[in-house]
Amino acid sequence: MHILIIGGGVAGLVCARTLHRAGYQVTLIEASDGLGGRVRSDRVEGFVLDRGFQVLFTAYPAAQRQLNLTALDLRAFDPGAIVAWGGRREVLTDPLRDRDPSALIGAALASVVSPADKLRTLRLAMRLRQQMIDNLLAGPDQSTLAELKALGFSDHMIDRFFRPFFGGIFLDRSLQTSAKCFRFNFKMMSEGQTVVPNRGMGAIAEQLGAELVAAGRVRLNTRATALITRDQHVRGVQLADGSELFADAVVLATPAPETARLSGLPVPEGSLGSSCVWLATRHPLYRGKKLLLNANDDAFVNTLAPMSAVAPGYAPAGWYLYAAAVIGVSDRDESTIVARAIVDLHRIFANEAVATTALANARILRVDRIPFAQFPQPPGIHPNLPDNRTSRPGLYLAGELTEASSINAAMLSGERCAEAIRADLPR
Repeated sequence: MHILIIGGGVAGLVCARTLHRAGYQVTLIEASDGLGGRVRSDRVEGFVLDRGFQVLFTAYPAAQRQLNLTALDLRAFDPGAIVAWGGRREVLTDPLRDRDPSALIGAALASVVSPADKLRTLRLAMRLRQQMIDNLLAGPDQSTLAELKALGFSDHMIDRFFRPFFGGIFLDRSLQTSAKCFRFNFKMMSEGQTVVPNRGMGAIAEQLGAELVAAGRVRLNTRATALITRDQHVRGVQLADGSELFADAVVLATPAPETARLSGLPVPEGSLGSSCVWLATRHPLYRGKKLLLNANDDAFVNTLAPMSAVAPGYAPAGWYLYAAAVIGVSDRDESTIVARAIVDLHRIFANEAVATTALANARILRVDRIPFAQFPQPPGIHPNLPDNRTSRPGLYLAGELTEASSINAAMLSGERCAEAIRADLPR
């Protein structure tokens, strides 16, 4: 039984590897020159740069099933965050997980969050820890903003913490994303660590694809231009070079716009983009391994991540690597994006001579623009997402578009697609 998988991102890799291990003949084709989709890393002038700022939550159930986490040499961010707002920076942390006494003291004294909001956050973490994932995703839905207000969080807490923190995760500082996404991500962060592999996020795709590559089941630089239908059954694909590939079933493991183009099927509409300015300095902009959130109302840079402080493998000795994450994709030229990011960072570190000097001499390594980083997830969208099985016989879908926008969802979709194929087409 031959299965053709189009797309070498996380979902396609999980689906292909699962079927390969089950004894199916698998061919995975990928239009680009490498595996991973958006979960890729490049080595640039001795630095490791991911395709935009990304992290992995170790509590992801699918990641625990699919990945050898130990082999990835994971390095963790410190719990909580540093909030930059109004010319000052304050530390917020998770008292259930942070073992740094200075961080706990700083968080206790932080005025950016009231004692009542700190207590609400602690109660929410404890409640979500006790709930099963299926239970917290069940029932009616509402926006994350409405959920936070219903939980009693103050506008100040929402504006200064939740908008930049979860806005960075959802690429939506308005917090109109489904509250089910918020609950799931909050639970994942409270139960595990936020990490990156020391060799970059691309190490995840390398691990998922290793068996397939070794078995000769992967074809890179191979673009599918159209599906081939015979007797009302999808039987293969036409390639950009004019050749054709045939199989017993075809899996589309591509982003939603490409899936819609190839299949003609309804998929989640819209796109949320992101950008990232990668910069290196000779001196650290700040100490520690916490994310820095830009909570100013007119923020351009949403998040600053100290990548080499967290994972030394990201930078050569003597350098400090930062990912300045921006929500959305500007149509301005690269130099303008860099200039705006640097202005924002200078404002955050305005009163610190060492950081200001380091920024003035920063080395700009790359600017990533990712037009389609996620699909929008308004309240109520998830029950209406496509199934792994389609209305076209012989055609299956694998990708976050069947579940939700996250690495966990992509892996879960790959698993479920493989399960569907094994049930429909037993060897």
